[in-house]
Amino acid sequence: MEFYSEARLNNWIRKIEESEISEDDASTLAVFDQMLEDMVIACFSLLRAVKEREIKKSDAIRELQKIFSFLRSYDFGDELKNDLYQFTLESIRAVLMSFQYFFEGKFSKKDFNALLADAVKKEKKGDYESSFDVIARMGAKIIKGEQLPELDVPEDSVVLSWLDGIDAIHSVFELIRIDASTE
Repeated sequence: MEFYSEARLNNWIRKIEESEISEDDASTLAVFDQMLEDMVIACFSLLRAVKEREIKKSDAIRELQKIFSFLRSYDFGDELKNDLYQFTLESIRAVLMSFQYFFEGKFSKKDFNALLADAVKKEKKGDYESSFDVIARMGAKIIKGEQLPELDVPEDSVVLSWLDGIDAIHSVFELIRIDASTE
Protein backbone atom coordinates (compact mmCIF):
# COMPACT_ATOMS: atom_id res chain seq x y z
CA MET A 1 0.00 0.00 0.00
CA GLU A 2 1.55 3.30 -1.11
CA PHE A 3 0.37 6.57 0.39
CA TYR A 4 2.53 9.05 -1.53
CA SER A 5 4.78 8.32 -4.48
CA GLU A 6 7.72 10.04 -6.10
CA ALA A 7 5.59 10.25 -9.27
CA ARG A 8 3.02 12.25 -7.31
CA LEU A 9 5.73 14.69 -6.20
CA ASN A 10 6.95 14.93 -9.80
CA ASN A 11 3.40 15.80 -10.90
CA TRP A 12 3.48 18.77 -8.51
CA ILE A 13 6.87 19.84 -9.86
CA ARG A 14 5.45 19.71 -13.39
CA LYS A 15 2.41 21.74 -12.28
CA ILE A 16 4.69 24.37 -10.78
CA GLU A 17 6.79 24.47 -13.97
CA GLU A 18 3.64 25.07 -16.04
CA SER A 19 2.19 27.69 -13.66
CA GLU A 20 2.53 31.43 -14.09
CA ILE A 21 3.56 32.70 -10.67
CA SER A 22 3.29 36.35 -9.66
CA GLU A 23 3.89 38.03 -6.30
CA ASP A 24 1.20 40.54 -7.27
CA ASP A 25 -1.50 37.89 -7.69
CA ALA A 26 -1.90 35.64 -4.63
CA SER A 27 -4.15 33.24 -6.54
CA THR A 28 -1.18 32.20 -8.69
CA LEU A 29 0.56 30.91 -5.56
CA ALA A 30 -2.21 28.39 -4.83
CA VAL A 31 -0.27 25.53 -6.45
CA PHE A 32 2.16 25.57 -3.51
CA ASP A 33 -0.64 25.45 -0.94
CA GLN A 34 -2.28 22.63 -2.88
CA MET A 35 0.98 20.68 -2.97
CA LEU A 36 1.34 21.03 0.81
CA GLU A 37 -2.29 20.13 1.44
CA ASP A 38 -1.96 17.05 -0.78
CA MET A 39 0.93 15.85 1.40
CA VAL A 40 -1.04 16.48 4.61
CA ILE A 41 -4.00 14.53 3.23
CA ALA A 42 -1.68 11.64 2.33
CA CYS A 43 -0.35 11.65 5.90
CA PHE A 44 -3.87 11.62 7.34
CA SER A 45 -4.63 8.63 5.07
CA LEU A 46 -1.62 6.94 6.62
CA LEU A 47 -2.97 7.79 10.09
CA ARG A 48 -6.38 6.36 9.17
CA ALA A 49 -4.72 3.14 7.96
CA VAL A 50 -2.92 2.80 11.29
CA LYS A 51 -6.09 3.50 13.30
CA GLU A 52 -8.02 0.93 11.25
CA ARG A 53 -5.17 -1.57 11.75
CA GLU A 54 -4.48 -1.90 8.04
CA ILE A 55 -0.81 -1.19 8.76
CA LYS A 56 1.39 -1.00 11.86
CA LYS A 57 2.90 2.20 13.24
CA SER A 58 6.36 0.92 12.27
CA ASP A 59 5.17 0.54 8.65
CA ALA A 60 3.75 4.07 8.74
CA ILE A 61 7.10 5.42 9.95
CA ARG A 62 8.88 3.56 7.13
CA GLU A 63 6.41 5.08 4.65
CA LEU A 64 7.16 8.58 5.99
CA GLN A 65 10.91 7.94 5.72
CA LYS A 66 10.43 6.79 2.13
CA ILE A 67 8.64 10.06 1.34
CA PHE A 68 11.45 12.02 3.02
CA SER A 69 13.92 10.21 0.77
CA PHE A 70 12.53 11.59 -2.46
CA LEU A 71 12.00 15.20 -1.37
CA ARG A 72 14.58 17.24 -3.22
CA SER A 73 15.44 20.72 -4.35
CA TYR A 74 14.57 21.64 -7.89
CA ASP A 75 15.63 24.51 -10.14
CA PHE A 76 12.69 26.01 -12.02
CA GLY A 77 14.88 28.67 -13.61
CA ASP A 78 12.77 31.25 -11.75
CA GLU A 79 13.90 32.68 -8.42
CA LEU A 80 10.37 33.19 -7.07
CA LYS A 81 9.31 29.62 -7.95
CA ASN A 82 12.53 28.26 -6.45
CA ASP A 83 12.02 30.20 -3.20
CA LEU A 84 8.35 29.22 -2.88
CA TYR A 85 9.11 25.59 -3.69
CA GLN A 86 11.89 25.52 -1.08
CA PHE A 87 9.55 27.12 1.49
CA THR A 88 6.92 24.47 0.68
CA LEU A 89 9.49 21.65 0.99
CA GLU A 90 10.39 22.91 4.47
CA SER A 91 6.67 22.93 5.35
CA ILE A 92 6.35 19.36 4.06
CA ARG A 93 9.39 18.25 6.10
CA ALA A 94 7.66 19.62 9.22
CA VAL A 95 4.46 17.76 8.32
CA LEU A 96 6.27 14.45 7.81
CA MET A 97 8.26 14.76 11.03
CA SER A 98 5.11 15.72 12.98
CA PHE A 99 3.38 12.53 11.84
CA GLN A 100 6.51 10.50 12.59
CA TYR A 101 6.63 11.92 16.13
CA PHE A 102 2.92 11.18 16.51
CA PHE A 103 3.44 7.53 15.52
CA GLU A 104 6.47 7.31 17.84
CA GLY A 105 4.48 8.84 20.71
CA LYS A 106 6.84 11.81 21.04
CA PHE A 107 4.72 14.61 22.47
CA SER A 108 5.60 17.72 24.41
CA LYS A 109 3.74 18.74 27.55
CA LYS A 110 4.57 22.42 26.92
CA ASP A 111 1.93 24.69 25.44
CA PHE A 112 2.18 25.96 21.87
CA ASN A 113 3.45 29.45 22.80
CA ALA A 114 6.23 28.02 24.96
CA LEU A 115 7.22 25.63 22.16
CA LEU A 116 7.28 28.47 19.62
CA ALA A 117 9.45 30.58 21.95
CA ASP A 118 11.85 27.59 22.32
CA ALA A 119 12.00 27.10 18.55
CA VAL A 120 12.71 30.77 17.85
CA LYS A 121 15.38 30.88 20.58
CA LYS A 122 17.10 27.77 19.16
CA GLU A 123 16.94 29.21 15.64
CA LYS A 124 18.57 32.46 16.80
CA LYS A 125 21.41 30.37 18.28
CA GLY A 126 21.83 28.69 14.88
CA ASP A 127 20.52 25.34 16.13
CA TYR A 128 18.12 24.71 13.24
CA GLU A 129 17.70 20.98 13.82
CA SER A 130 16.58 21.50 17.43
CA SER A 131 14.32 24.33 16.32
CA PHE A 132 12.80 22.07 13.64
CA ASP A 133 12.37 19.31 16.23
CA VAL A 134 10.35 21.61 18.50
CA ILE A 135 8.06 22.69 15.66
CA ALA A 136 7.47 19.05 14.63
CA ARG A 137 6.44 18.27 18.21
CA MET A 138 3.86 21.07 17.90
CA GLY A 139 2.47 19.25 14.87
CA ALA A 140 2.30 15.97 16.79
CA LYS A 141 0.21 17.72 19.46
CA ILE A 142 -2.27 18.84 16.79
CA ILE A 143 -2.51 15.35 15.30
CA LYS A 144 -3.17 14.12 18.85
CA GLY A 145 -6.15 16.50 18.93
CA GLU A 146 -4.93 19.69 20.58
CA GLN A 147 -6.18 23.01 19.22
CA LEU A 148 -3.61 25.33 17.59
CA PRO A 149 -3.95 28.83 19.05
CA GLU A 150 -3.13 32.09 17.27
CA LEU A 151 0.64 32.47 17.40
CA ASP A 152 2.83 35.55 17.01
CA VAL A 153 5.49 34.38 14.57
CA PRO A 154 8.53 36.46 13.60
CA GLU A 155 8.34 37.25 9.86
CA ASP A 156 12.07 36.83 9.21
CA SER A 157 12.32 33.35 10.66
CA VAL A 158 12.84 29.94 9.07
CA VAL A 159 10.40 28.75 11.74
CA LEU A 160 7.71 30.39 9.60
CA SER A 161 8.02 27.76 6.83
CA TRP A 162 7.82 24.92 9.34
CA LEU A 163 4.82 26.51 11.04
CA ASP A 164 3.12 26.75 7.65
CA GLY A 165 3.20 22.95 7.58
CA ILE A 166 1.85 22.75 11.12
CA ASP A 167 -0.94 25.16 10.21
CA ALA A 168 -1.77 22.97 7.18
CA ILE A 169 -2.09 19.95 9.51
CA HIS A 170 -4.43 21.96 11.71
CA SER A 171 -6.55 23.12 8.74
CA VAL A 172 -6.95 19.63 7.28
CA PHE A 173 -7.65 18.21 10.76
CA GLU A 174 -10.44 20.77 11.22
CA LEU A 175 -11.93 19.87 7.82
CA ILE A 176 -11.85 16.17 8.73
CA ARG A 177 -13.55 16.95 12.05
CA ILE A 178 -16.28 18.96 10.27
CA ASP A 179 -16.77 16.16 7.73
CA ALA A 180 -17.04 13.56 10.51
CA SER A 181 -19.66 15.60 12.39
CA THR A 182 -21.89 15.92 9.30
CA GLU A 183 -21.95 12.17 8.61
